[in-house]
Formats: sequence, C-alpha cells, structure tokens
Amino acid sequence: MSQILEYELTHCYEGVNISDSELDRVLSAASWQTKPKFLRRGRVARHLLQEPASLKKNPERQLTVAKLKGIGVYDPAKFGKYRDHILGEFSDEPLQPTTKPLDEFAVYPHVGINNLGEFAIVYGAVAPIGGIVYERALREYRNAMTLYEHNVPSIIPLAVLKYNGMIFQDQPMGAVISLSSEPAPYRLSEVQYLAATQRGQNPGADAYYDKVCESLDIDGDPADETVRMQAIQILARQTGKLMRDFSLAGLYRYSPEWSNFEYSFERKEVFLTDLDSVRDIAELSLEHQRLQILRDLGSLVYRLIGKFGTPTSLDHYSLKNLLAYDPLAEMLLGYFTGDDLSEDGIRAVSRILWNAYFPYLCLLKRHRKAIQTEWSSPRRRSYKMDHDLFYILAITALYPFFQKSALSKQYPFDLSQADLMAKAERYLGERYEYLEYLLAYQGNSEAFYGTF
Repeated sequence: MSQILEYELTHCYEGVNISDSELDRVLSAASWQTKPKFLRRGRVARHLLQEPASLKKNPERQLTVAKLKGIGVYDPAKFGKYRDHILGEFSDEPLQPTTKPLDEFAVYPHVGINNLGEFAIVYGAVAPIGGIVYERALREYRNAMTLYEHNVPSIIPLAVLKYNGMIFQDQPMGAVISLSSEPAPYRLSEVQYLAATQRGQNPGADAYYDKVCESLDIDGDPADETVRMQAIQILARQTGKLMRDFSLAGLYRYSPEWSNFEYSFERKEVFLTDLDSVRDIAELSLEHQRLQILRDLGSLVYRLIGKFGTPTSLDHYSLKNLLAYDPLAEMLLGYFTGDDLSEDGIRAVSRILWNAYFPYLCLLKRHRKAIQTEWSSPRRRSYKMDHDLFYILAITALYPFFQKSALSKQYPFDLSQADLMAKAERYLGERYEYLEYLLAYQGNSEAFYGTF
C-alpha cells in the first residue's frame, strides 16, 4: 500500500516558466499523492505536462515532459532479459523508494584515476533501491543548469526535493525533477542494440527507432543492417561532439552508454539525461583534470564499441559493415570537431581499436545461441575483453590528438606521451607488452602519430 511521502522543496529553477498548478501536479506525483507513471525499467518516472513549460531565455521552446528521478522503482519481468534484477524479484507494479541498498551495481568495476594520478579500478557508491540520496539529486539539478548555461544539449533543471525522515547510510534521500520535450521513454540504445535488432517485440520502441531514422533523413528498410549502420554513424558523430562540449563545460564523469543519451526530434540532436554522477572538474588538481577528461574519452570509446557484443547485437552486425561505416571513427571525428587534425590519423587509430575488439566479438558470436538462451550474465561477461586494458589502449592511442585539441588547451598540464605510457605500464604489469603490440598494429607509429 503506497503512502504519501512528506518532502521539502529545496530548489526550483528560476530559468523556467511553469504554472503553479502544473508544478503542483508534478510534485504530487513525486510525493505519491497521485500515482507516478513509470514507462521504462528503473527509478525514473515521467509526467506529461498538461500546460507546457518554457524557457525564460527562449519562450518559444516548449517543455512538455517532466522526468522524476528517485521517486521509486519499476522492474517488470518483460524488461528484465539479459539484465540484473533491481529488486529481489521482478515486480509489474512500481514501488516507492526504499532505504535498502542496491549492492549489485556497486560491485561493478570501473576504470578510474586514484589519488596518486594512476590508473585504478574503482567502484560506484551503493545507492538505495528506487531512490537517490539528496546530495546526488542536487548534483543532477546543478549539472543540468551548468550544461544549459553553456548551451550543451541536456535535460533542463526544474526542482529538487528532500524527503522527510528517509535516511540512507546517514544521508537524507530526495528526488530531482527535470524537463524535456520528449514524451517517449526510449533512448539511443534502441538504435544500436534494442529495437533496431529486435523488430516486432515492442511496437512502441519500433516506432521510435523508425522515427529516428526518418528524422535523420535515412531511407530504406529500418530492419536492414545498412540502414541501422547509417543511423548509428550519424548519431555517433553527434555523441562525440556532445561529450567534447560536456568536458568543455567544466564537467566530468558521465557514463556515455547509448542508454544514457536521448534524442530530441524537435531539435534533431542528441542530449544528455543522467547527470547525478557527474562532477565539477574545478574540484580537481590540474593533473587530475586532464586525466579525468582522458578517462571520460576512454569511456566514450568503450561504451560504444562494447555494445556491439551484447546478446541482442550478435546476429545483427558484420565486421565488414562495422569497418565500412566505422561509427567509432565518426564518434572521434565529432569529439575532435574544430581541431586541426588528420581524418586519416583518426581512422588509423579507429582501426587499432577495432583490431583489439574483434577477437572478443568473434568469440561471442561463436557462442551466440548459448549466450542468448542458456548462459548466465557472469558467464557471458567472462568472455568479454579486458575493459581496463581497452580503456588504456584508447587513451594512449588518442593522446597525441588530445594534446593538439581545444580540450588540451582548456585543461593544461605537462603530461607527455612517455609519462602516460609509464602510468599504463605501472598499472598493466605484464599486460603492458600486449598494449605495446596493439599500438604497433599499423607496423609503424608514424601511421597515426605522424599524420596530423
């Protein structure tokens, strides 16, 4: 039985025009006075505004949807295939936020930078099931404000609230409310490895993917691999530029999986949506600023390339087309937009990265039927490539380009290629020899370092 959640409204963004009655309706859903609507798996509900909001600086831009994060959780069985449970078991009804820890996601290893400025494996903070601590809710609100003020496409901040009496690990819990113009709950992942590779399973997702292709002016059968690759190619370049602009706005630590990008049909652009883990880079030393921006670049590369090996992708991408359309190179060309760099050099590095990934992709393809029907998630993950080595490969291979970029000028620090390789060697140990081999794929480092 749901109960009304008492709260304190702590922040409300002054840059948005929204009626008092509409704000009351949104807050009513956030406090469960009215039942919130969860349209997809997770802890985010969506509220369609009866009276559209607008931006004070641009009143013609209409905001029609409120995104409410931290107000509960929805984990139905139909959306759970190939996914870890959020709850102890699936539930077809959304539940209110709890103070129970979500331990499973906190044990996932991530490549990070430690206090000494060295590569390290780090783990995320434990979160409450269905909820969010107030500090992170406030962080998403402030990050959205920063991005909007820097003209970086993202959700628009609206409000932050703190729940009364709800404490998780000595921290108050809360919720954050943001605005956009996209009513559908789908993300770019539908284009890469969900709807586009599972036609007929979800009519709403199919329609969303078809609409994306139409918005991008791509003709042909949406089920065809070449149509899908054209869409991915265009969107990859957009995500690259978006993450460049995100870093230039003074932020770091975004998870750039395509499940964390939304698409604006009104503006025909990709925008950022999950911002509670993002931090202000000004809190770091100059050395750590540069290293964290590089880590974000490595994550951008890994998150794109790795999803071609998900169970739903294994039947749908040929090596020939991945190389022909090369979404990785497109993403990197977007990331280095405006920099005086060689496209041939970028494509040479892209080939190095594909060369490192393809043996693992082919191994997964070999076992695709068992992966799709029998294997557990831990067993499937054991066949994936060493993601930490791949991160470091991406960072070290791309560093010469980074050094000549606008990002390097904004985050100056005297870190040479040799210094970076020494950090890689200290972390990788005997695997460093394999890193050197992969970097020498073209037979001569001048193939990519000497083509600027």
